[in-house]
Amino acid sequence: MRLLSLMALLLLLPFEGLSQSGVPTTFLIRIENISVENTLQGPSGNIPLLLAPGVWAVHTSTRPLFASGLADTGAGMEALAEDGNPSLLSASVDNQSGIVSSGVFNTPVGEAGPGPLLPDRAYEFVFTATSGTKLSFATMFVQSNDLFYAPTELGIALFDSRGLPLEGDITSLIRLWDAGTEVNQPPGIGLDQAPRQARANVGQAENGVVRQVSDGYSYPDVDEVIRVTITPQ
Repeated sequence: MRLLSLMALLLLLPFEGLSQSGVPTTFLIRIENISVENTLQGPSGNIPLLLAPGVWAVHTSTRPLFASGLADTGAGMEALAEDGNPSLLSASVDNQSGIVSSGVFNTPVGEAGPGPLLPDRAYEFVFTATSGTKLSFATMFVQSNDLFYAPTELGIALFDSRGLPLEGDITSLIRLWDAGTEVNQPPGIGLDQAPRQARANVGQAENGVVRQVSDGYSYPDVDEVIRVTITPQ
């Protein structure tokens, strides 16, 4: 009897934490603007922080949105990072190899149509993926010339080594990037930044490279502005 019980236990144990390789999992991504009134301050007082519509991609390829240390490729990141326009980058991603699925997030939860993400609001999107895939996305830090929030260029692994799906708060994996396409001005007051510029695609060209922002200006910590969570459904 003890032998039978042990065998039964051994048969059950492997199912705990079994690799889910090849089994599709649906994920919900939630991107929140958690900034408060005084998160960014300028000479005249508090400056409201907004996030812009963005692009997401589930992929097996590397660097689907940008490559750190290299100049922008002209595939649409400039328009996203400077003007909050995701359409060009989204079209470019769709035509890449190694893309499992992709799309645009542009409508705040509870709103009828596309728009910027104000404080206390969130974008959400859903996708299905299997083990071996990664997630990349990018959204503009609006009070800037060409800055955006994104994971590293390689993306975020959606499953661990056992094939278990990623879950929880992944904000620590997000960075503030500089597209290197336009010379930076002080955040929140630059005249060539999206809220104040006369039209899209203005400002002094930088001809730089994509990198984590380091320009001498002061920016809020990433986790003071944005919260990103992932939930397997």
